[in-house]
Amino acid sequence: MRSIILNEITKTWSYRAFQVIILLHFTLFFLVVLATSRMDITIPGFSTETLYQFPNIWEFFPWIASWFNLLLAILIIVMTGNEYAFRTFRQHVVDGLSRIQLLSGKGFLILMVAVYSVLMVLLFSLVFGFIFSSDYSDGAFVKKTYILLVYFVQAIAYMSAGFCLAVLFRNTALPIVLFILYRLIIEPVIRLFFPPEARLYFPMKVISNLTPMPEFLSIASGNQPGTNGVDTLSFREMGLMAEDLPVYLNLLLALGYTAIFISLAYLLLRKQNL
Repeated sequence: MRSIILNEITKTWSYRAFQVIILLHFTLFFLVVLATSRMDITIPGFSTETLYQFPNIWEFFPWIASWFNLLLAILIIVMTGNEYAFRTFRQHVVDGLSRIQLLSGKGFLILMVAVYSVLMVLLFSLVFGFIFSSDYSDGAFVKKTYILLVYFVQAIAYMSAGFCLAVLFRNTALPIVLFILYRLIIEPVIRLFFPPEARLYFPMKVISNLTPMPEFLSIASGNQPGTNGVDTLSFREMGLMAEDLPVYLNLLLALGYTAIFISLAYLLLRKQNL
C-alpha cells in the first residue's frame, strides 16, 4: 500500500495539469472570499460583515467552496483519463498491481485532494474569522465547525462521481462534458418530471444540498439584540425556499451515492481490458 501511495504522489505532483487546476481552485476561492469581504452591503439588522464572523463563517465559506467542487471533479477526471491515455493503468497491471490496488491509488488521490480543500477552507475561515469577529462567547468560535466535515464528504462525492465517469468512458474530454451537462442541465431537467419530495433524492441534488446557501434572514435576526438566535426567521419558514432533507439524511445519502460511484468504478475496472 505504501508503494501505491508513493507512486500516486509522484505521478500527481509532477503533472502540470494537476498543479494548474489546484492553483486555479485556490485562487478563485481566495478572490471570491476577498472580494465579498470588501463589499459593504448593509440593511437594517444585517451586514455582509456578519457572514465573516464566527460562527457564521463556518457556514458561509464551505458554501462558497462548494461552487468550485466542479474543478475538483474535473481534476480527478483528467488524472484518471491520463491513466488510460498514457496506458499507465496497463503498465501497473503488468508490473503486478491488482485492479483493487489501482482503485486504491485513485481513492487516495481523492482523499488527498479533499483534505487539501478542507484545509484551505479551514485556513481562510480562521484568518477572516479572527479579523472580523469580536465576540467569542457561547462557543461561537467552534459552533457549526461540523460543516467542514460535511463539506469534506461533499468534495469526495463530487470527485467520486467524476472518477466513475472517467473509468466508464476511459478518456478525459467526454466525461468532463457529460459531468458538467448532467450537473447543470440534465439532472435539473429530469427532476422537473418528479414530485418536489422526490427531487431531493437525486444524486447531484443530495450532494449539493450538503452545503446549502446560508440562511441570511436567520443570521440577521439571530444577531439582533436580545434574540440570541431564538425564533429566528428563515426563507423556508416564510415559504420562499423549498424544504430540504435533514443534514444527517443528506449526509447518509451522499455517502451511499459515493459508495455506488466507487463500486461501479471498481466493477468497470475489473471488466476492462486495460
